[in-house]
This record gives sequence, C-alpha cells and structure tokens, in this order.
Amino acid sequence: MSLLHAKKEQRAARPHAGPAHRHLPIHNILIVDDSVDAADSLGQILTAWGYHVTVAHDGPAALAALQDALPDIALLDLDMPAMDGYELAAHLRFQPGCEHLPVVAITGSGTPDDVRRSRDRGFAAHLVKPVSVASLRTLLA
Repeated sequence: MSLLHAKKEQRAARPHAGPAHRHLPIHNILIVDDSVDAADSLGQILTAWGYHVTVAHDGPAALAALQDALPDIALLDLDMPAMDGYELAAHLRFQPGCEHLPVVAITGSGTPDDVRRSRDRGFAAHLVKPVSVASLRTLLA
C-alpha cells in the first residue's frame, strides 16, 4: 500500500473535522496564497512550531500538492487570480480524503460581510492579514 493511499484511508476513517472535533491533532498544514512573501513567512512560522507545511501560490498548485500529503487544515487566501480561495475550497472538498477538511480564510478583507460570506461558504474561521501569532496559536490549538 502506498503512503498516499494509506494517508487517504486514514483521513477517510476520521470523523468530521469540524468544530466539534477540534481535539484531532493537526500535523499537516496547507497554505495557499499568491503573495509569495506572505505564504512563505507563514510557512516558516508554522514549520518552526513543528508542523509539516506545504505552501502553494495558486489553486492548481495546491491541488497538485495533495498528491504528496493530505492536509489536516488548509489556510487559504481568498483573493487570488484565476482560482480564488472560495473556488479552491470547493475543489479541495471534492478530493478523496479532504471531504471534511477544515478551511480557514486568510485575507486582507475583514468586514462583517466578508466574514459572513466565508462562513456561509463553509470556512471554519476568517483571519485578517497580517495574521497575529496569537490568532494562529488559538486556531491550531
């Protein structure tokens, strides 16, 4: 059995990873942001905290990265060209093993309408850039 197949089976066997199951450990984090500096900086912080981080700079690259490792959570920029974070989240949820993947919006827009829109589209949280270290720790705890 390949490592990818075993990981997909492990993910499929997990209960829904929504708010009621936050006790599930987070090891693998997918960060998707077209701002290279923002994505890489966030990735460096999370790697220093001991997480396995995959960084992609657009939706197609994020979907291709799923071949290497399935994330336990995805941190998505909403305002990306070609495929925005909302569309990417929908694509992620159709990938085997990612049906209940918690997705978090990380964006420069934080009005009440922005937050409501991301929640209505199934995002578990909405963080405004620049994301504080305290917010990240709380989110991942």
